[in-house]
Amino acid sequence: MKNAKTTFQERYVEAGPRLTPSEKKIGEYLLRNPDEVLGSSAVKIAEATGTSDASVIRTIKGLGYQGLPDLKKEFLESVLRRRNSAAALDHNIESIQTNKRPAEQMLANSVDIIDAFREGFDHDAFASCVEAVSNARRTYTYGLGAGSMVSGFLALHLKRVGFDAEAMMLAGYRLADDLLSLTANDCIVLIAPFHQTTEVEVIVDHAKDVGASVVLVTEALGMSLQDHVDIIIKTPPSISNVVSEHLAPFVFSYVLTMQLASLQKDTSLKRNNLFNALSSRFTGSPDFPSPIFLSDIDDDDSDN
Repeated sequence: MKNAKTTFQERYVEAGPRLTPSEKKIGEYLLRNPDEVLGSSAVKIAEATGTSDASVIRTIKGLGYQGLPDLKKEFLESVLRRRNSAAALDHNIESIQTNKRPAEQMLANSVDIIDAFREGFDHDAFASCVEAVSNARRTYTYGLGAGSMVSGFLALHLKRVGFDAEAMMLAGYRLADDLLSLTANDCIVLIAPFHQTTEVEVIVDHAKDVGASVVLVTEALGMSLQDHVDIIIKTPPSISNVVSEHLAPFVFSYVLTMQLASLQKDTSLKRNNLFNALSSRFTGSPDFPSPIFLSDIDDDDSDN
């Protein structure tokens, strides 16, 4: 068996060239769904991958594990570690200290996360998300802790391209104030990589009660909340990569905003020009450009 500190991802990548197509399919599923694997049997994994339980066990053993329970033990340790911020920080610092070129490694890991996100991107779910937000009276965004930065980023940029959006920034009983305005014509984009907190549960339950649609952007909560939300955007595992779990959600927010802006180009450009005009009154520079991304949209035919 390989060194105990070698992660599943490292084993899978190293073994890649010698894996059969079915083994690669199984390995990819295991890599992308560690939380689901914890509650699955070999038969259930086989059903999810369109293979056999024998192939699942053979793949796992071929990657250096004694069997599915051995793999689950590693996955469980990862889940517990990422749910403990101090342990996660300790894990990340240790990984950096043992690397002679830590910045290069972290940048490479970030690229790996984005590549994994691209390769596993659910385009149908994304199209449904675009439709839900574009048709909503208002889009609310929510993220707990550091996820509030992603939530704020998304709401801010949706406003700048002409959509009614608001970031809910409160937690605990104060969150009830934000939820009072939610209607059946609204959409909530919920940034929740790992933690199924009381806030997450209350938001999802209340949205269901009033008939609002819910888009869940998550790394680990897909299975537990799949029957309670409308759309799930699954992001790749981040714990073993010394990369923030919010990297993929940030990228998703950018992509979503650009896609929505393209659906109403003229409106988006007008709103952006208005933002620039207003912001120039604070900066004293009439040519001060918007810090967002509408330079990606050609404004030659704008009537401003």
